[in-house]
Order: sequence, then C-alpha cells, then structure tokens
Amino acid sequence: MSEHTVLKIGLVGGLSFPSTITYYDRINRAVNRRLGKAHSPRIVLESLDFQPMVEWIAARDGYAVAGEIAAAARRLEQSGADFFAICCNTVHEYADLVEESVALPLINICRVTAEETARRRVSTVGLLGSAFSMEQAFYRDEFAAQGIKVVTPEPDDRAFMQDSIERELCTGDISQATRDRFLRIAHDLLASGAEALVLACTEVPLVIRAEDIPAPVIDTVDVHTAAIVRRALGPLGGGV
Repeated sequence: MSEHTVLKIGLVGGLSFPSTITYYDRINRAVNRRLGKAHSPRIVLESLDFQPMVEWIAARDGYAVAGEIAAAARRLEQSGADFFAICCNTVHEYADLVEESVALPLINICRVTAEETARRRVSTVGLLGSAFSMEQAFYRDEFAAQGIKVVTPEPDDRAFMQDSIERELCTGDISQATRDRFLRIAHDLLASGAEALVLACTEVPLVIRAEDIPAPVIDTVDVHTAAIVRRALGPLGGGV
C-alpha cells in the first residue's frame, strides 16, 4: 500500500498534553487495527502552550484563541496535513473564527459528537466538561440542530469541575476525592433525566469511565478520533 493512500493528519495539541497523548495513542491504534501489519498513520502535531490559552478563554478573548489555533493550522498545512483536528473541546467555542481564517478542513468535535449522539437515538444528554463547554452555546447549538436536549450540573458543580480540570486533570495528578465528586455529579445528571452522558472535555475520561456509569457514556475523544481516522483512511476506513 502506498503511503499516499492515507491522508496526512494534522493535530493541534497541548490543550492539554495528557489528552494529546490519548489522541495520538487512539488514532494510531485504530489505524493499525484497520490496516494491520506495522501500519501507522502519518501525523503532524502542533503542540501549543495551554496556559496562555486558559487565560484568554477566561478573559473571553476569542480572537486571541482563534488566532493562535489558526496560526498552528497554517503551519500544519505547510507541513503537508490534508485536514486537521483540535485536541480540545473548550476552544471549539471559537471554531468558526478559526475556520474563517484557514483553508485546511477542520474535523469539529462538537459536530461529530452531536451527530453520533443522534445516531444512537438519544434525546436527552447530560453534558460534562469545562464550565465554558457546559455554559456557552457552541455545544448546545450542535445538539439542538440534531433535536437533542442538554442538561448540565448545578452551578457549584460546574465551578468545581472547572477548577479540577485546571488544577488536576490537565496535569494528570487526580485525587480520589475529585474522582468521587465527578461520579456523584454524573449520577445526578442521570437522576435529572439524562439518557446518556457526554464527556465533553478531553480530560474528563481520565476521571469517569464507562464502567462506572449505569447508562451509555459518549466519550468525545473516542468519537473525535474515530472521525479523524475515517477521514484519513477514506474508503479504507470501513467501520472505524
């Protein structure tokens, strides 16, 4: 098989570094499962410093966020990437701004997650992620376009999750107390009518596992990486 059969994947990572490792691992494993032997995908990675991004997001400076990601996407294109994905849910609030300023196609994590949720015939989801993903409209709009209702945790739980993501999950150093509260929040959403949980932060699967929840769990990293692999493999993608 010619190496040019598979499209070259561009990733904007570092947002945070533990989740970028997960992306790289899952994409490689999925491609190898599909193609066999010693095959692996061609990937080019732009790994950014997450701290300035965190500060811009908190300051609601979307143009700074989008500008940094768009610049990374242009570097990916110069490196031969055929399309790109951003390894972070929260910054997709500004995905439209990014797409307006780059030619490289983007695989949008919010859109593919909403489409997958609709495919599973789920009508109400519990959304777990950063405070921005839970409170702003960019995820809700994609779900609404699929006719799906969204429920989110109470304000104090949303604040706790945001603080935990910044202090613990982004470094991979997670306490048992944090794990326990995340699970309690998840069960509260199910009690509020959620039929499935959407883990809409690339770090949340580090805390909540499908086997811990008595309901379907939609891991946005799983959905996103599967979409990335399908795009890269094209007709070779099969049932990825």
